Amino acid sequence: MGTYGRNDDRRPLREFDGPLEGGRFRADHGTRQRRAAAPQQTGAPRRKPAAANRRPGTAPRARKPKSRMGKMAIIGLGIAIAFVLATQSLTRQDAGTSQRNELPQEETAHSTPAHAWRKGEVPHLYQIDPQWSGELYAGGNIHENGCGPTCLSMVYISLTGKTDLDPAAMARFSEQNGFTVDGMTAWALMTDGAAMLGLRSAELSASADVVRAELEAGRPIICSVRPGDFTTTGHFIVLAGLTDDGQVMVRDPNNAGNGDHPWDLDRILGQCANLWSFSA
Repeated sequence: MGTYGRNDDRRPLREFDGPLEGGRFRADHGTRQRRAAAPQQTGAPRRKPAAANRRPGTAPRARKPKSRMGKMAIIGLGIAIAFVLATQSLTRQDAGTSQRNELPQEETAHSTPAHAWRKGEVPHLYQIDPQWSGELYAGGNIHENGCGPTCLSMVYISLTGKTDLDPAAMARFSEQNGFTVDGMTAWALMTDGAAMLGLRSAELSASADVVRAELEAGRPIICSVRPGDFTTTGHFIVLAGLTDDGQVMVRDPNNAGNGDHPWDLDRILGQCANLWSFSA
């Protein structure tokens, strides 16, 4: 052991200097060499290139192109919705020139019989009369949609005394000549349609004096009324004449009770969308 201690040609010391490339030992002559400290990095860390993060043997992932199909479907749906809304808007605008009879209806009512129809008298005719209520009209039937032709039938009978155009026949006339719009009766039935039947019609202002003058002259009036006493949506009624105290007698084709008593004219005019007087 002494010979080893005095030998100047000393064996190198092996010290463990940490795992270097798989945990090999590092050989030094006498003293451990200190590693130079790696310079600290300042600022934002450098990002590794994408290739460095890929697993060996794998190809770079292709970037998926953004699909346009979803966008095109959304755009197409938006266009379709806009078209539907525009169509509905046009229909609502045209509803100003037509009327659908959507009312709290009586079950049935019995009209003045044909043998009692007289010139100069406005008969009581009802769209809900079983004689014709089931006849097809304007996408439904007379019971549902037939207030317009029923009113014109009353006016026609009172001015001519003829019996050839009851509500069923008048409804066929209206439909065959294009006076229905989306389940409603067009206002044109009261002008162009009346002229085709040999009647003269005049559009009136909603003036009490004007209306009274027409009724006193024996010219019945058809009113297109808004929601109120006679309808929840739109409806046609006939102003048949005046009482001695200046009130109005009404013929409501959907409600017999509305013809049982006189009405205040101003109350009716406040609900009118349009009025036409008729003569032969």
